[in-house]
Amino acid sequence: MKIAVLVSPAVHPVSGRPCAGEADLAALALAQRLPGELQVWYAGAADDAALADYLARGADNIHSLSLSPDSDVLAALGSALQGVDMVLCGARSGGGDGSGLLPYQLAEQLGAALLPDVLDLSKSDRQWQAVQALPKGVRRTLKAGLPLVASVNPRAATAPGWSYARLQQGKIKRKAATGAALAPVVLEPARRARALVAASKVSGHARMQGAIAGGDAKQAGVVVKQGDSVEKAQVVLDYLRQHQLVDF
Repeated sequence: MKIAVLVSPAVHPVSGRPCAGEADLAALALAQRLPGELQVWYAGAADDAALADYLARGADNIHSLSLSPDSDVLAALGSALQGVDMVLCGARSGGGDGSGLLPYQLAEQLGAALLPDVLDLSKSDRQWQAVQALPKGVRRTLKAGLPLVASVNPRAATAPGWSYARLQQGKIKRKAATGAALAPVVLEPARRARALVAASKVSGHARMQGAIAGGDAKQAGVVVKQGDSVEKAQVVLDYLRQHQLVDF
């Protein structure tokens, strides 16, 4: 099985210098647990120093597709990753626009299934089973066959610590590539969400009666206040039978 991990330089929050992205490191660490031939890919205009952290954190080699800064990486990656069974990447880039759309666009271009926000991957019969991270700690299990693209949650796995020896042993293999021009980015000011306003100002009880009784709610609706629970239930059942909402 051929596995490709996509990486890109992130921006250090304090120094502002290029560094490895947390989500991409998690994708690399998760891929190293899986059986198969692992390759690490990058597409863009970053120099070797910006990618060096990935070598020091466990990547043996990085295949770099050299593109001009104003090029779209999607076409170049789609061409280079033909025949790859599994592609892992961070949920979004740590630098640049960081829109998070690349995994979806790449999966569409490769004709592969997409598993978003993955915490873990394991093989189950002929399919791959992923644990997906959802808000508020909720987890969900997804299954897909190969080929697949998985965007990895930053908490999925921990990459090895920074190593100077690994940095010296690793290689960045550059290859010229061409990409389509990026579409112009249009920036718009954020809009405040409008509060939901009820179409009618009458009370909820009145609206409920109107929905049940139709035109004249006061005459057709019945409020049962007397009797025990069995008698009240009988009134409701009679109403449902009258309007043919139950057939027993």
